[in-house]
Amino acid sequence: LGHQGAVWACNLDAHATKAATGAADFTAKIWDTSSGQELLSITEDHIVRCLDLSKTDSGAHLLTANNLKKIRVYDLAVPTSHIRVCYSADGLCPYIERIKSTQIAHFTSIPISLWDFSDRFRRPVVNASVWSKHTDKPILDMQFLHPKESKALSEVLVAYVYGSSIHLAVFDWRRPDAPISTGDSESGRTFNLPCNLSSVSLHPTEDQLICGGEDHYIYRVDRTTGEILETCKSHFGPVHCVRYAPDGRVFASGSEDGTVRLWQNQVGETYGLWQLSTPNQTEDLLHTSTNQAAATAAVPIPSAQ
Repeated sequence: LGHQGAVWACNLDAHATKAATGAADFTAKIWDTSSGQELLSITEDHIVRCLDLSKTDSGAHLLTANNLKKIRVYDLAVPTSHIRVCYSADGLCPYIERIKSTQIAHFTSIPISLWDFSDRFRRPVVNASVWSKHTDKPILDMQFLHPKESKALSEVLVAYVYGSSIHLAVFDWRRPDAPISTGDSESGRTFNLPCNLSSVSLHPTEDQLICGGEDHYIYRVDRTTGEILETCKSHFGPVHCVRYAPDGRVFASGSEDGTVRLWQNQVGETYGLWQLSTPNQTEDLLHTSTNQAAATAAVPIPSAQ
């Protein structure tokens, strides 16, 4: 069961009924999330580094990128052959993000590029690279968000990490000739954190982001000023991935220590695993040992920050 090599990527469809995984065994697999059953396996010609399921048609299409710098689009109803292949520039393609009918990919140490695949069913032609940004270090993670203050649906806020820096910028993917800056410079706003970073996630509704990296911490940051609002410590290894929940009330972190941890964005509210109560002193004494055991057993997904 499962892959025969390291799993490099995993993504859900919009309804979380299907999952897609890509691995070092040169395969991309589709899974039923309710049963865990493997639904489909697609073999490629190299390691599948990243992938995503389409979000507007119940995950009917799969996008993959591999170490041969090939980006493929599959119709999962007819998965034996892809419906489009794109070749990236010289570099790996470690990340893909979907915005409506648009596919975005970025490449290590070379430009971030966007292609419009809105006509991929009839005329799957790559239209243009609409926004690029060169960095002096590899880009390890990025995320996109429609800015709440924006009136144009085509405007996109992008956050990405390289070295110890987080860069934020806004661009309009329908107007490649008119990039929109964020902050004090034409190229956007950059914040520096105390360590080299591996991952970033934008809060869906508030002007906040989270990031994590080599020093084992997760930082909650004001994305308008760069101020560190909170430092979260629980992992005992480098943090490789952080992500906000869709409502922004909880975020998750994954670490080299082999655990996934859940955190409240605002500590102290009753939500999900966090059920607040005010036990009296007798109840507190009776249940202390039980609570400690439960917390220890739940190390992979702890129930408190």
